[in-house]
Amino acid sequence: MNLKKYIIALLLASSLEAKTTVLNIDDIVEITLKHSPDIEVSMFNFQAAKERTRASKSFYLPSVDLHSVTGKQWSKQSDGRDVNVDVLSGTLGATQLLYDFGKTEGLVVSSKEQALALKAQMQQIVSDKIYVVKNLYYNVLKAKSIIVVQKKNLVLQKQQLNRAKKYLTAGIKTIIDVSDAEVRVEQAKLDLENAQYDLEIQRASLEQEMGFVPNYGKYSLYRKELPLPNLSNSLPRVSLNVSQLELFAYAHRYILQNSKHIVNSFKSHVNSKRADYYPTLSLGANYTAQDVDNNILIPKEQGEVAINLSWNLFSGYKTDAEVQEAKIEVLKASTQVNTIKLAIKREVLEAHIGLRRSKKSVELSETISKSSEKKYEQAKKRYENELSDYIELQEAQQGYIESLSNLVNTYYNYYISMAQLDHAVGR
Repeated sequence: MNLKKYIIALLLASSLEAKTTVLNIDDIVEITLKHSPDIEVSMFNFQAAKERTRASKSFYLPSVDLHSVTGKQWSKQSDGRDVNVDVLSGTLGATQLLYDFGKTEGLVVSSKEQALALKAQMQQIVSDKIYVVKNLYYNVLKAKSIIVVQKKNLVLQKQQLNRAKKYLTAGIKTIIDVSDAEVRVEQAKLDLENAQYDLEIQRASLEQEMGFVPNYGKYSLYRKELPLPNLSNSLPRVSLNVSQLELFAYAHRYILQNSKHIVNSFKSHVNSKRADYYPTLSLGANYTAQDVDNNILIPKEQGEVAINLSWNLFSGYKTDAEVQEAKIEVLKASTQVNTIKLAIKREVLEAHIGLRRSKKSVELSETISKSSEKKYEQAKKRYENELSDYIELQEAQQGYIESLSNLVNTYYNYYISMAQLDHAVGR
């Protein structure tokens, strides 16, 4: 009895382990954001930039240093005597920046803007990655639907083979119709097998972009059953026009935000470099305690508090050159902003046109598919009534299958175009 329970438990565990997980597009995106190495690297870059910003703020705070010396001091006197003394000394010093005409402020603001630029870059990488996995997700669904079409083709070819054999037996058709039907059945099997191979390749590409294989490979992607050939009415719509989409993209595309932060960083860098023309004021304090074998000539304690002024009056035009270089970087970064805006405008327009074109393609492919189905049914009846030959029937059947494949391709290309438009506007 215990052995029986053990076997049942083992079978239940095996069935649970073999259960296939069904993932939708949101699940795929979530897995990608969690496991993609590209996103992880960009996040590390952003975190490092935040630490550099924190380091630049340290110039506002006092600097405290401790210096100590212990050992022996040896000297030879003029009368020929050697003097050896024990030395123990400690110095505590502190320096506080008072004013540097915006040099430190420029460094801090520049570091902040660089960190924000890297944050925007990280978000843009996330956006790019989401678009790529959406593209691959729909390619997998497309490959799965093509398999359905190829299975339908195989069924039709087998039906035609059986029909040809019956006609041959009845003396209505010749052996060549049977031979041709057998060839087409084998070709249909090959097409189905190739479609299955393509599905495996598309899945592998998706897993590579995700950076992870869900559930040890035991997963499937959620796919609605396609009511072939009636697909055009189920397509999602886009309500915004191109101008509205462009304005949305200018406000939400992270690559544009990244370039603007870079401009601001270089502007602050210019202010920091300009401050080199002016002095730096700081407050310094030192306290020293020492013991040198009770030597009365050396004080045991001493201290100092002073305001320090440091001013480089001439540096061989180094400051001029650095300021001008920083200004040039601002101009280059500003030019890049304009270039990116124009690129975004073009991407939005292309994506919007591509979506409209995809929609028309679906509608046209649907019409062609319905017409091809009617043509195939008519050709089949003509063949059965000996009004046409086998070649006409096969051409009609092949045209019908090709129209279904084209319809599937255009249908999922529409969703890929939707993903491209979302990426172009920063959604």
